[in-house]
Amino acid sequence: MPITCPTFGWGVKPPCNGEIALAAIALGATAGSTAMQIRQAGNAAKQAEMNAEAQAQAIGQEQKRQALEQTENQRRAAVEQKRFRSAQFAAMASSGAMTGTGTALDIEADTWAQQQLQLADQRYLADVQQRGLAAQASTVRQMGAAEASQIRGTRAGTALQGLASMAQIAMMYKAGAGKPGNASSSSSSSGAKKP
Repeated sequence: MPITCPTFGWGVKPPCNGEIALAAIALGATAGSTAMQIRQAGNAAKQAEMNAEAQAQAIGQEQKRQALEQTENQRRAAVEQKRFRSAQFAAMASSGAMTGTGTALDIEADTWAQQQLQLADQRYLADVQQRGLAAQASTVRQMGAAEASQIRGTRAGTALQGLASMAQIAMMYKAGAGKPGNASSSSSSSGAKKP
């Protein structure tokens, strides 16, 4: 079936033959394919950023949960320490020791100091965990941004590759490659003589 070229409303028929039609189809297909690849790369970059942000938000939620848990643990530890000091005070008082003076005072002060160190250690560990989670969330966001940037960088290469393919198709058409009676580019480049 021969390829026919359309006539325009004013009756002018453009120069058209099979090679022009095939070149136009090839150019259109290449342009469409390139555009789709560029769009897919853009979508993949957006998806990488969205995934990274979702992971960072999940880490942020875990950070908040751990902060609440640490606050509750500190509150419970303070209550338990107060109960222990009260029981210690009651035991010393029931044995007849003078509380608030001498050895009893030293024991009370030592107990209080040890308990304060335990609370400080808990706060320090909680702070280290919070900083670690914050750093992890930041790293996830940075990795997502880097991945998205890398994907976006491939879009320029895809566009250039598509343009190069279209230029190659145009040059092949201009050179007359594929026309009946013309030597193929492979036989002319190899230097083979025709019989």
